[in-house]
Amino acid sequence: MSDSRAKKECQSKYERPEYLTSADYTLRAANAVLAVDLGKVPVTRVSQFVVGWLRAAFEQSRVIATLTASEMGHAAAPNRRAFWELTIRMLWLGGMPQADRAKAANTMLDHDRTNETKTDKYMRENDLPSNIDVAEMEAFLLEVSESKLIKEEAQLLTKAVKNAGTNLWMVYRLWRDDSKWSHATGFLAGSYAPTNSDDTMGSGKPPHIDRDLEAHKLAAIVLTLTVADLLKDEGAAHELAGAPMAAYFQAN
Repeated sequence: MSDSRAKKECQSKYERPEYLTSADYTLRAANAVLAVDLGKVPVTRVSQFVVGWLRAAFEQSRVIATLTASEMGHAAAPNRRAFWELTIRMLWLGGMPQADRAKAANTMLDHDRTNETKTDKYMRENDLPSNIDVAEMEAFLLEVSESKLIKEEAQLLTKAVKNAGTNLWMVYRLWRDDSKWSHATGFLAGSYAPTNSDDTMGSGKPPHIDRDLEAHKLAAIVLTLTVADLLKDEGAAHELAGAPMAAYFQAN
């Protein structure tokens, strides 16, 4: 064996896999974004949704990175699914006219309230304890959108993707892919308990979607860019609105 070939083989043997490098960066970036103090962002219905969704997304990012680095990325499908959905919702909100955003957020809250009321009814009808305060929720006044389109988009993720000005189909496809591995599906059963060629029970794992976290990192960049624009529109100072984005890039 030549010296150059031996050197290359030695380098490849000790070269760190891309998914581990990406996991390290993703974890650093998530921690950096979550450490940003957004307490001085003006409180509006929209800014509350934006900051809340941002924090939720990067909490999921932190879990995804940790599981990936621990060789457990295949089990992070529920976390990836949540991250994709939060990204879609943020881009949906950022892609609509500014004048519609507060009503869109209120429409989502109204839908949540309806679902909680149904849950309370189910619990009580089945003699189960319920700590849901329906009266308190109903006393909360919401300026709900009268737009049929916004109502549909607020309730159904597919509608939001279809009608959003931003092209969300790639993120939606990833959401669909990870959805298969986030519920009690036949796909999940077959992955963990495949049948061997001799009809004996085998053992396996579901596929690891976005193993090197490339799509995740791109989505995170777009997410923080959208957050900056949304917070500026809600009256946040330019530097404060862009702080999560700056934190994400400085973590590299």
